[in-house]
Amino acid sequence: MWDELILGSNLSVSILLQGFYDRHSTFIMHIMHRFSISSFLQPTYEAGGPSYDKAPWPIPILLEPSPSAGGRQKDCRGGIPLPHVLAQQQRDGATPNIATTATGWRPGPRCENYPQDASLVIVVKTGATEAYSKLPTLLLTYLSCVPPENLLFFSDMAGTVGNFAIHDSLDTATRAATHNNPDFDLYHKQQEIKGLGQDMGSIRNEGKEESAWRLDKYKNLYTAQKAWDMAPGRDWYMYIDADSYISWTNLFHWLATYDASQPHYLGSEIEDGNPPFAHGGSGYLISRPAMELLVGSDRQKLAKQYDKNATNSCCGDQEIAKALFKKGIQLKNVRPVINGEKLKRFNFGPELWCTPVVTMHHITSEEVQEMWNFESHRNSTKEPLLAEELYYTMVASLMDTPRRDDWDNLSPLAQVRPKPIIKPEFIDNFFANDSTRSYNMCRRACEKDPTCFQFLYYKDTCKLDTAFKLGSPAYPWKEEGEEIKLQSGWIVDRIKNFVTQNSPCKGPNWNPDS
Repeated sequence: MWDELILGSNLSVSILLQGFYDRHSTFIMHIMHRFSISSFLQPTYEAGGPSYDKAPWPIPILLEPSPSAGGRQKDCRGGIPLPHVLAQQQRDGATPNIATTATGWRPGPRCENYPQDASLVIVVKTGATEAYSKLPTLLLTYLSCVPPENLLFFSDMAGTVGNFAIHDSLDTATRAATHNNPDFDLYHKQQEIKGLGQDMGSIRNEGKEESAWRLDKYKNLYTAQKAWDMAPGRDWYMYIDADSYISWTNLFHWLATYDASQPHYLGSEIEDGNPPFAHGGSGYLISRPAMELLVGSDRQKLAKQYDKNATNSCCGDQEIAKALFKKGIQLKNVRPVINGEKLKRFNFGPELWCTPVVTMHHITSEEVQEMWNFESHRNSTKEPLLAEELYYTMVASLMDTPRRDDWDNLSPLAQVRPKPIIKPEFIDNFFANDSTRSYNMCRRACEKDPTCFQFLYYKDTCKLDTAFKLGSPAYPWKEEGEEIKLQSGWIVDRIKNFVTQNSPCKGPNWNPDS
């Protein structure tokens, strides 16, 4: 099994399964030649683990080692200082520029839209039960553009992925939060079995997914504090999950419309509680002045209060909003520029057409790769990527049909079946125009509504939608012995008319709600 692929003897990306290599050997060979790969190395660890200069089995050296690669050091991974070392160097007055402290790191081959001098830290929040199934793909695709000193990973257990340290967000949590708190049972179990060779992902398969969710809400504030300590003074800090995707083209165009010297808290608003908060999976951004307030001199008091609140809170995203609100900073809702859906769930239509989309969420590794390939091969990679273009190039051909059975197009607006108030013998006539009676009646209801683009029908249920989206397969299930099947429909001519009347876009709409 290939354990690590070292790029230029500096940047390594974990290849966790032999099967991955078998399926993608041509791609790996291309990467090896592109980045002058000189050797394969076994993993190195923060402490207590083995460290090899070369793999313990014979592997041919494809290319000569770079003479500038230098020796390996205990505080480096492939010549790149780990984030805690960089943070100490910065406190000691050393330059934060990775190019001057490490040899040979280069951005990936498709990173022309990521300015290497960008004052932006990308903070990825994950969990031990999912880190190694999700992070390698991100590092092979869009995160390959981010200079290592501006890329931080946080989890509920320390570790490494390739050259990057995964930091434990919770190792500084207060005892009041961690002691005798069932929300931390998973955390304690992970610490107990760490180093015993068990696949952490198997814990999730043992029914611990809900436990991982309950634990996750304690991470956010500590993640923000540690991110500032490790990479202080940047203009922007962007927080995402391990199943998020970022369009660099759109992100930097969009950030140019804001003054980073002012306190900003930007994200996709959730109105569950007071104050409203930014949805973490969609991604949210905090500017430097806001971060300074968030991680200020009262950080210990804030952390103690945070832990107390998190016990009864829905999520850590909400507690971040509360902490910022107390500092006088309110969320600015920037949905759908910051977006919480994947492409097949996009609400194309009047509310999402000429809008650039900066983020996606709940996106699989395969979908990350697909989006990365698409963005990298656009005719004009410098122009903002609009929802219009995504529809034309990746969705339209899949929606040129009026009906799909065993399919959920995610139409949300349920039609209410009226209660009969007449004699039972007249019920059939009473429901003659009821959209919940059949697929065809549901279609008719959508056709009669000029704002309706699609509909969904199943067992006495009709749902309409004022947007059009692709959706995904939905296999039949049974309720009380009866098989339930979903039937999705689209008013194709109406969709085509909308597209024709609203294309081409005259330019990006960065503020769709203004």
